[in-house]
Amino acid sequence: MDNLGEYIRRQREAKRMSIEELSQITKISVAVLRDIENGKFDRYKGDEAYVKMYLKKISSVLSLDSGDVTQQYLDLTQEIEFAKLHEHDNEVHEESITKAKAKSFSFKAPQLARKPSVYEDKSHMTIVRTAIILVLVCLVIVVVWYGFYSTRSQTDEPSFVPNETPTVEGDVGTGDNQTPDNTQPTNPSDTNANITFTRNGVLDFNMVLPEGVEKITLKMEFAAKTWAKLSVDNKVYDGFKSKIYHDYDEDKVETVELELSVSEFKSLKLRTGYSVGHRYYINGQQIPLTEEDSFERPSDLKINLVKE
Repeated sequence: MDNLGEYIRRQREAKRMSIEELSQITKISVAVLRDIENGKFDRYKGDEAYVKMYLKKISSVLSLDSGDVTQQYLDLTQEIEFAKLHEHDNEVHEESITKAKAKSFSFKAPQLARKPSVYEDKSHMTIVRTAIILVLVCLVIVVVWYGFYSTRSQTDEPSFVPNETPTVEGDVGTGDNQTPDNTQPTNPSDTNANITFTRNGVLDFNMVLPEGVEKITLKMEFAAKTWAKLSVDNKVYDGFKSKIYHDYDEDKVETVELELSVSEFKSLKLRTGYSVGHRYYINGQQIPLTEEDSFERPSDLKINLVKE
């Protein structure tokens, strides 16, 4: 009867079916199928009902007589038990009658927990694993969504307009600067004068203007999608629209120019949600940003005015 497993293996190979394919059809783990084909039925003592169920599934797929296969398994099980009893009797005769009687009444609980392969194909375990995976995927989606929304939501910050707004002049996005009636036109020599930038730290500069410069032109080139907000002396400047820039064409740079009166401010702060690749100019001179000034998160570019 030891040939039952070999018989099943030959029938499977005769149908040109791999053990993995048989496992997919019968929903029986490959480990259990290998034990059956190798005749290792003694591993499933106490689980004969499961083994008979597996043999019926295998017989159905391989077109075998399930009754004959099941009977062979039962005969084989009896032979295994008989062999074990015979071996036990030999051990009893080798020991004293007292020890033999003591051993004959000693029973151990079956170690079912040590045979996980019998139960690993149960459908409820598959359902539990699937549910855990779905929960983890949902958590990842929630975390990613929350991170994106928290960054994006900062573009909706309301623009604060102070009671006494600095008299700062300029147009946003048009590039056509206008001069108010109560202000004299900027001297071209003042605009072209050299400006000195001194670094105080990351995204923090002092700007030294030559004597006589009354106005500056702040030019911003946004090379990637970002939201931006400009503050003058720590107050939100309503002459610059706080919104998302570079939101239409990835291949073009969106440019914004502002004209500011030097006498009306001491510091500028440009807050962006993404500062990589952007360029900024004052009177045509580029602010000397480096790689350490690039962030993929909200950051502030600070410019402090220092007059000669």
